Amino acid sequence: MKKFLAILVLGLLWCNPSNSGSWGEGELQLTNRIADWFIQYIRGEKGYKPSHFYVTLDGTNAYYWYCTYGNCMGADDAQNIELCKRKTGKECRKFAFRRQVRWNNGINPLSRKGSTFNSKWSDSEIYAKLTELGFYKNNFSKNTITETTTNTTTGTTTTDEDIVSKIKELKKLYDDGVLTLEEFEKAKKKLLN
Repeated sequence: MKKFLAILVLGLLWCNPSNSGSWGEGELQLTNRIADWFIQYIRGEKGYKPSHFYVTLDGTNAYYWYCTYGNCMGADDAQNIELCKRKTGKECRKFAFRRQVRWNNGINPLSRKGSTFNSKWSDSEIYAKLTELGFYKNNFSKNTITETTTNTTTGTTTTDEDIVSKIKELKKLYDDGVLTLEEFEKAKKKLLN
């Protein structure tokens, strides 16, 4: 009996996609098209729910699929990464399992479940969450052009890098317990608008 339980536990750990070493790491900026695909993926299709979402390392392409309700099992990430690479012509890594994003970019929390997205959220809520997590409309790379915004009423200029830096500071204050969730959300919303 003990041997059976040990085999069962090891099998579950081995098959569990959250324990896989296939998750992406590093800076990642999704293009508008891929962010839109991610929204489509999160919402699923009638009778199907999101299963796996793989994205190219440069954020310009993705490969994903759904599974039927009640029949959503783990997959062989190595094979799926290779399939994504063949389909896109670029290196790919796992971005999401079901509605949970676990790509390690230094902002996204790396709890066992990662950051969970809700299929009932509006497009703007999903875009905002992707932005908050550093995956969309952020500029981390020094080799890319920094988008600059000028506030016409105050004459102040803000770059995407400034906004990302300020959101990181707010997140740290929230994580340290200095800000409440409500204060954090309000300040973040002000920065993003």
